[in-house]
Amino acid sequence: MRLSSLLALLRPALPLILGLSLGCSLSLLRVSWIQGEGEDPCVEAVGERGGPQNPDSRARLDQTDEDFKPRIVPYYRDPNKPYKKVLRTRYIQTELGSRERLLVAVLTSRATLSTLAVAVNRTVAHHFPRLLYFTGQRGARAPAGMQVVSHGDERPAWLMSETLRHLHTHFGADYDWFFIMQDDTYVQAPRLAALAGHLSINQDLYLGRAEEFIGAGEQARYCHGGFGYLLSRSLLLRLRPHLDGCRGDILSARPDEWLGRCLIDALGIGCVSQHQGQQYRSFELAKNRDPEKEGSSAFLSAFAVHPVSEGTLMYRLHKRFSALELERAYSEIEQLQAQIRNLTVLTPEGEAGLTGPGSL
Repeated sequence: MRLSSLLALLRPALPLILGLSLGCSLSLLRVSWIQGEGEDPCVEAVGERGGPQNPDSRARLDQTDEDFKPRIVPYYRDPNKPYKKVLRTRYIQTELGSRERLLVAVLTSRATLSTLAVAVNRTVAHHFPRLLYFTGQRGARAPAGMQVVSHGDERPAWLMSETLRHLHTHFGADYDWFFIMQDDTYVQAPRLAALAGHLSINQDLYLGRAEEFIGAGEQARYCHGGFGYLLSRSLLLRLRPHLDGCRGDILSARPDEWLGRCLIDALGIGCVSQHQGQQYRSFELAKNRDPEKEGSSAFLSAFAVHPVSEGTLMYRLHKRFSALELERAYSEIEQLQAQIRNLTVLTPEGEAGLTGPGSL
């Protein structure tokens, strides 16, 4: 009675019990077959490569493993061969061969170094990676915070040729563009940097305010130095071998005209005011004109303003253009806020979901 009741309870689990028993039996049988096959296959493989297997092969392998010791090979340098020390650059930028975008060179004089040149330095120096001042002769003490290079000669051709030689020698491999200006020029630095960023560096470019030579052909143009001009690195590299010849052959009372004639005579390249859709815009400031009252499109969009007769006028121009840039920034912010409001209509929360300073 009890046996029949026990079988009735185990009957639902009987297939499971039989399956587990059969699986365990097959597993034990397979293990016994593997262990009874003979020698270790790894040992047999070693025996096949080294020759016929003998009964002592396993013992020799075990003994070889026990006797193995690593051998340290010491470093030896031949004293007869020159030792080359590996030099690594200080900055990864130098090792990769990348260059800065723009270097600005300011032509000044001993009389204006402490006035106009200082005003230029205070208004634009923080916008450029490097700003250099070149003069024929300077006073006993250079203004603080300014890198001044003195050539020892006030002649215009000498000053320009030595300036270009210095730029090529010391910075020709580090910068893509060179902007040369006078100290009586106000430059809108952010616009100039943006202009250099939009131009291709793989070209010979002489960009500025194009002026005609007196008595020369229509194609012969030079860039007016009062409004500044851009020289590409490739053009500076090509011009360098011709500087000495131009200095002896070309007579000019102005350094910008001398450079323009040198480029035309040596390389056949003249000044252009527009390139790749980029226009070099400048503004000639009338005498005794108040910058606060200037509202023409030529003034508002200018890269450079000339002439600047005194340092206070330089600061007033900087104040005027800074206010214009600030107004432009506020206008762009308002446009972005309006676009955000238009997009919030498409969100589930609508304008109620606006967050941020002032809730836009």
